[in-house]
Formats: sequence, C-alpha cells, structure tokens
Amino acid sequence: MQNKLRGNAMILLIMVLLLTLFPLFSKGQGETKKTTMQEVVFWHSNSGLQQEAMTLLVQTFNDTIGRENSVVVREIYQGKAADVATKLRASLQSGRNKDLPDIAQLDATGVMDVRDSVFLVPASDLADADASFDFSQLQPGAVLSTTYKNKVIGMPFNCSTIVLYYNKDAFIEVGLDPQHPPRTLAELADYTGKLAKYSADGKSIERYGFAGIPTTYELVSWIGQQHGLSYMTDMANGHEGNPTRVVFDENDTMATFLTEWRKVYESGGLGNLSANIRQEFSAGKVAMHVASTSGLSTLLASIDGRFELGVGFFPKVNDQATGGVNIGGGALFAFDNGNDPGKKATWLFLKFLMNSESQFAWHKATGYFPVNLETYELPQFKEHVVENPLFQVAIDQLNASNPEIQSVWWPNAYQAYYEIQNRILEMLEQSLGVEQTVSSLASVLNQYMANYNRMNPSM
Repeated sequence: MQNKLRGNAMILLIMVLLLTLFPLFSKGQGETKKTTMQEVVFWHSNSGLQQEAMTLLVQTFNDTIGRENSVVVREIYQGKAADVATKLRASLQSGRNKDLPDIAQLDATGVMDVRDSVFLVPASDLADADASFDFSQLQPGAVLSTTYKNKVIGMPFNCSTIVLYYNKDAFIEVGLDPQHPPRTLAELADYTGKLAKYSADGKSIERYGFAGIPTTYELVSWIGQQHGLSYMTDMANGHEGNPTRVVFDENDTMATFLTEWRKVYESGGLGNLSANIRQEFSAGKVAMHVASTSGLSTLLASIDGRFELGVGFFPKVNDQATGGVNIGGGALFAFDNGNDPGKKATWLFLKFLMNSESQFAWHKATGYFPVNLETYELPQFKEHVVENPLFQVAIDQLNASNPEIQSVWWPNAYQAYYEIQNRILEMLEQSLGVEQTVSSLASVLNQYMANYNRMNPSM
C-alpha cells in the first residue's frame, strides 16, 4: 500500500509539474488574457504517509473542482500539531489576521487558542450558507468533538480512536488466545505478566508485556467510560466553556483507574516507556500497546511481516465501565484573513475533503476512520474492510462508543499531558498512594485552569 501511494503521489507530482508548463493565460490576436485564481492557504501537520495522502487530495481538488471554479489550494506543512498551534497563536495574539492561513489543521491541544478568536470562522457558519450540506451526514461523535457552546467550530477531518495493538505470535507463544485480547485492565494486567520475557539470569527484560504511560488521550476514555459518562473537568471537558476544575477527584473515577493501573504495573511486565513504543513493538520487544488508529498503515509497514498484528478494543477500566473511546486526531479550522471573501473557496475545498470518496481515500491511506457516513456504503469501502479486517475493529469500537465521550479542552494542554504522565510514574515507582496521587494531580491541574481564567475573565 505504501509503495502504491507513493507511486500515485509521484505520478500526480509529475502531472502538476507538466501543468506548470501551460501558461495561466491564453493568447489571441496579440492580447494576453489573465485568469484570476483564488488561492486558499492551508497549514497542516501531516507527515509521512499522511502527507502523501494529503498532497494527493489537494492535487486532485486543484485539478478538478478547483480548476473548474478558479480556486487553487496551496498546502504548507508546518511541522507537528504543536508547531501549527504555535504559529497560529503568534498571529492571533498580535492581531495580524493577514498572516493567518485560510485553513489550519489542529488537534485538541490547540483548540483553546482559536475557539474564542474573532478571526475564527466556525464551520457551522459556512455550512449554514450551503443547503446541500448537513452535519447529519457525518459521524455524530466526530461532530461533537469539534462542538463548542453548541456550535461546530471546526470541520472534523483526521479523526481517530485509540485501540489496542498486540503481537499475535507472542500470544500463541505463551498460550494466550490470539483472537481474544484483554477486555479490562485486570485482564490487561494478567496478559502483561504472561507476555513478559526475561533473560536467562532474570536480571533484564527482553520483552515487555505492555508498554506506555497513560496520558490525557487515554484518560479521557478511561475516565469517560465510568458511571455511564464522566468528564475530566467541569464544563463538559471544556466544550461548554472554559473549565474551572477537574471533577475526577469528586466521583472517584481517577482513583478507580489508578487502582487498576497499579495492577498492570505489579504484573512485572509493564514498560514505563514514553517514546519509541511503536518501534519497540515492531521489533518484538513489546507485546502490546495502545495507540491511535491513524498509525495502523505505518505500523503494518514497520512490522513488515515479522509477526501477525492484532487489533482489539481499548480495554475497559473494569467490568462495571461501559467502555467506549473519545475521538482524537484533529480538525480543520477556517480563519478570516482578508483573503477569500465569504470563505467561498475555502468552503469548496472543505466540502471536497468531506465527501465520501475523499474520506475513503484518506482512510485507506492513513487509517483515520471515515467521517462521512456515506463512505461506509461505498462498494470499494466494503471491499476494502473485507480485505483488511484490522481497519474494521476501530469502526466497530467507534459505533459501540458513547459519542459524548469527548477530548478535554483546557489550558496548558501540553504541561497537563506531561504532568499526568509524571504523577502516574511517581505513584508506581515510588509506591505512592492512589489518593495522594489523585490529590496532587487535581491540585496542579486546577491551578493551571485558575491561572488561565484569571487572565481571561471574559472567556
């Protein structure tokens, strides 16, 4: 798949280069008539296979709908999602709206910077002007993932969920059923211990049963699936307004999770790794880990047939939890930068990205699930999931999840991310109490929110 995608991208690149040989003006009777093209500037954070897939989509638009409507999209890779957010923040805070792109791709950590900006053009405002578009065409959870104060502020696009990846060969090796991955954290603890492999002298570990330190991404789901539906913070994880405090310390959801997570650690097979987990998994040094569905294509390429990959549902906290996952990934946000009056050209491109065929191409190349519900009815999509059943697991899990389990939008998102990891790591390695860890986490995170709200009282 990777070679095919690269081949297609190269062919289209050559096509674009050839097209540049043709002038953007026509000559007749000694006169030159210039064609006016409306440019749409698009900042994104896609790299690797994802960048190739995005370039393919942009070129397809420019060569078809864009050409027919005198619109050309200029994509600019700005680095990681954090880099896009940083560059946007600089322009927004200075009020230099002319420096803004027409569209920017952001993940949940960057939403706080744009959601209240006067320069943001909400996706629902653009959709309201187009009778042919209805958000009911899209996955409900995806739409809710970009909804703020009952308005869809960004177009959900590179949407993903978190799944369990596991080494089926390792399962068979230790007598575990490769068709039945762990359903709960208690089962995860049991499997983790059995899958761990130590050196002959028992002094070093050669394979971790499971690797990873929980982050905000995982906790939103592990907290959210308890008591039917729970949130990390008040204000519905920030989707109803600026959050003011965490609530996981009030309903024991964090304590319940940490108690179960300690069992995984005590199994003796947990690797507290925060980097290079995919590489370690691909090399057979980790038997299980949880990660985004968006990495499935890349992961398969990395494994390169060394073992059979298994994909399972994200394990539940316990048997009482309802299960389910939040939608991660990112969305596309439009800005008023003085370019593209009425954002008509911008909307034309956004609609193209959301149509069923574009969503299928994006899904097939990257692993992100289709946001457009009509994609699932395409014959080529049905054929694709039959031939590639691992992609179906994430879709089944999504359909079984409560769409109201949502990412948390809060200030100091990156600091909170690492704060959560550090506190959990300290609890495990220093044998700290669960309640002590919950209290310290709540204190730090609440201070982040208090400081932000003090500086932004009107938000």
